[in-house]
Amino acid sequence: MLSTETDHVDTGQDCPYSASMPAHDSLKQPLPSQGSVVVPQGTFVHASAPARIDLAGGWTDTIPIAHEHGGKVVNVAVRVNNRAPYTVKARRTEALILSLSYKPNEPPKHYHSLEQIRDHADPLVPCALLKACIVASGILGITPRRHDDVPYKTLAEVLKHSGGGLELTIRSSLPLGSGMGTSSILAAAILAVLKTLMGEPYTKDDLVYQTLEVEQMMNTGGGWQDQVGGILPGFKVSTCELGLPIQINTRQIDLPGEFIDSFNARVLLIFTGQTRLAKNLLQTVLMNWAGQEPVVVETMDRLVKDATECEYVLSKGDMAGIGAILSKYFTDKRFLSSTTLSNPPVLARLLTHLDPYIEGASLAGAGGGGFLVALLKSNLSREDVVSKVRIAMASDGMEQDNSEAEEDLMWAWQATVDMEGLVIQIGGQ
Repeated sequence: MLSTETDHVDTGQDCPYSASMPAHDSLKQPLPSQGSVVVPQGTFVHASAPARIDLAGGWTDTIPIAHEHGGKVVNVAVRVNNRAPYTVKARRTEALILSLSYKPNEPPKHYHSLEQIRDHADPLVPCALLKACIVASGILGITPRRHDDVPYKTLAEVLKHSGGGLELTIRSSLPLGSGMGTSSILAAAILAVLKTLMGEPYTKDDLVYQTLEVEQMMNTGGGWQDQVGGILPGFKVSTCELGLPIQINTRQIDLPGEFIDSFNARVLLIFTGQTRLAKNLLQTVLMNWAGQEPVVVETMDRLVKDATECEYVLSKGDMAGIGAILSKYFTDKRFLSSTTLSNPPVLARLLTHLDPYIEGASLAGAGGGGFLVALLKSNLSREDVVSKVRIAMASDGMEQDNSEAEEDLMWAWQATVDMEGLVIQIGGQ
């Protein structure tokens, strides 16, 4: 289980929606009600969650690598531009329809039949993530194990007998394919909201393991570090021992405020302009792992070893050491997924101009695109460094590749350590 000081999800009040039990067991049997109360129809449940920056050990959390090799990951929850970038809200409604919204500039999509929510196995289908979470939560009586065997013929009947229609909205302030854990963290937040609506007890453990199940339902695979990174605040180290069932242990790393302030001042978050679907990179890495080539196994060994080293240098407040591990991590990620510094095209030039000013850097998440994370050397101003790098890139022809709007988007981000994690609130609009 996740080893934390606060195991239950914070609802902003004395929460009747939590219970403590091993998460891998909770996927096999119903959680006890313990007098939980269903949220009244029409009342919203809200969730907000940070993004995560992975500092070391990524790919060792991926199934089946995690249980065949053993995994260890160090990451940190971050707010972006002083806000939690992921939000979810949901309520039950009188209208017996399923209303799902995932793009702010598009009207919600309305679903009227059971068949319309059974296509969640394709991650490219609109609202696939929302549909998979709805099925996994059991809120409609349709579960991964009872996908086709339900006692009702129509979605309206299902909704009527499960508490009313369902309105579900998700939002992310980050670009698609950012590498910041978006899909997994949103899945965990959706599950928390739906469980709260039902009055079903749950722990943070439950959310971690059930998010894994959602990813399997969507055929995207994946691991556990993203949801751990967004559910729990601050810096943390997570491990998974060999064998099945998967058992994840997480410990938050207690660091002084001075270090947090220094990290906030020195971390750079730069959007490369290229997005990527983690599933595509995952398939490459899993194929490499299945071949059991010694160089691949050695890379996994090194990723775990460097995660241990990262935990140590964090405890010492050694920012240069963290930067060095971040760069080693990036090298290993590029090797495993066969990506290069020309993917995305801007990256090699960006790193060349950043190099004099940084301790280390890595593309966030699986790599191949999204955000670049870098740590500045001491006593440097973020504003001064950004100004110098932008001028340097313009002078070598960068303006021919990117429009002014795209270049502004590249630098429009600031990450700071999040000290709240996943937050659930009942009521409000």
